[in-house]
Amino acid sequence: MQRFMPKRALISVSDKTNLDQLALTLKECGVEIISTGGTAEYLKNLGIEVTSIQSVTGNPEAFGGRMKSISFQVSSALLFRRDHEVDQAEAKKLGIRPIDLVICNLYPFKEVAQKKNISREDLIENIDIGGPNMIRGAAKNMQWVTVLTNPSDYSSLIESLKSGGTTHKERSELALKAFSLTAQYDLAIALKLSSEFSAEFPEAFSHETKALRYGENPHQKAKLFVLNNQSSLSSLANAPILQGKEISYNNYLDADQAFKCVSELTHHFPQLNHCVIVKHGIPCGAASSSNQLKSLSKAWEADSTSAFGGIISFSHRVSKEAAAWLSEYFIEVVIAPDYSDEALELFSKKKNVRLVKVNLKQPDSHEWTLRSINGGLLWQEEDELLKLEFRNATKNTFTQDKTEVVKFGSILTKYLKSNCLLLADYRDDAFTILASGVGQPNRLECLTLLAGPRLKEKKIAINDAILFSDAFFPFRDSIEEANKWGIKYVVQPGGSIKDPEVIAACDEFNMAMIITGERHFRH
Repeated sequence: MQRFMPKRALISVSDKTNLDQLALTLKECGVEIISTGGTAEYLKNLGIEVTSIQSVTGNPEAFGGRMKSISFQVSSALLFRRDHEVDQAEAKKLGIRPIDLVICNLYPFKEVAQKKNISREDLIENIDIGGPNMIRGAAKNMQWVTVLTNPSDYSSLIESLKSGGTTHKERSELALKAFSLTAQYDLAIALKLSSEFSAEFPEAFSHETKALRYGENPHQKAKLFVLNNQSSLSSLANAPILQGKEISYNNYLDADQAFKCVSELTHHFPQLNHCVIVKHGIPCGAASSSNQLKSLSKAWEADSTSAFGGIISFSHRVSKEAAAWLSEYFIEVVIAPDYSDEALELFSKKKNVRLVKVNLKQPDSHEWTLRSINGGLLWQEEDELLKLEFRNATKNTFTQDKTEVVKFGSILTKYLKSNCLLLADYRDDAFTILASGVGQPNRLECLTLLAGPRLKEKKIAINDAILFSDAFFPFRDSIEEANKWGIKYVVQPGGSIKDPEVIAACDEFNMAMIITGERHFRH
């Protein structure tokens, strides 16, 4: 295994984490260090001799630091082929000395883009130009040049240097990381600037993959692609798993629905504790109250059969009481922003329960979603809209005290599979799902075969419960059926040519109907 010891290194980093030990090791190995700006000052303060970038480029740093490393001399020193006679002759003629090691990370564009009220000027100034140029040049010449873009790789390089240099395998692996970094970086810029300047889709999307045990079924292979498809840095895909076995393909699908639904409930009801339980991609239980344990128990009661083996997401730190309650049941995954020490101790006794720790999704994350079809990908914006200016369409109207129930049910309806109908209410100091009918090609059967019979089976009184629909009623038959069950309040988006007939049916049965004007299909 042949090793190659670098003779000259170019260091230009924004993040100086763990740089001191690596720089000292380079010094001990007799490697000449070329550096720029603030990095050069940092190294000099460590007592390390530094060759200024100006002495290599022949030009001063200019334009407020926009021009430092971009030059024919630096790029040539990285790119010329060491085993190529013509390249070597040209390098000698041009006075180009090789640079064998590049240690570089980029301006923190993604971090800056997360800041509130960031000016467009500051955003643009944090687009790194010279760094990606150096990184890509070094990575392309991986046969001879080593490139490091992450401080987490410094310790491995130190070991390699002490062993006589880097191997081709090591350089190749680092080059792949480097190309991945620049792809991520460019995509982050494209995403942010797209949201700033236009509604166009960026063309690239992924930067990291993780093999899963299998897909929807054991005979299907599967991978998780971690995407830069939103402005938020944290996501469910890169969230730490505190305990439990690997999360499966199906678990991720269910977790996504639970996590997003809880996040949206929290944005609209920040004063409440929320709990959402998902099974097979459908929120089978959800509740919101001032108490976490009550929200959990109410969500479970909504459909205790489906909740068995489900995915549970909480809006707040999981308490000891909630963890103790769940210890009596079989669950697959718990998702929350945090866990109390007592909760972690209780969960540790159930080794297979996966605990995911992730901050709630931000309401302005501008997420893009992807789904595959045969031979292609479908891209769209995530359905982050919730229209809160509702219109009473009937003679009877909704009372003011039902405004918050309308909001709660409208959020939940967004996460149910189409066609869907949902019955929700505020009872026993909690907003909760009473029953639902989902995933039917026939909207009427959501009520006649599913939601209605479930209410009857559980002996739940309709009282003032509200019926929600994800899309318009194409005919008045659903209203006629709702009337048979004693439903007096309906929320739907409207937009059908039959709207007048549907509204007339509501008036006929003394029902009140709100039209939201926004459809929320989820296929």
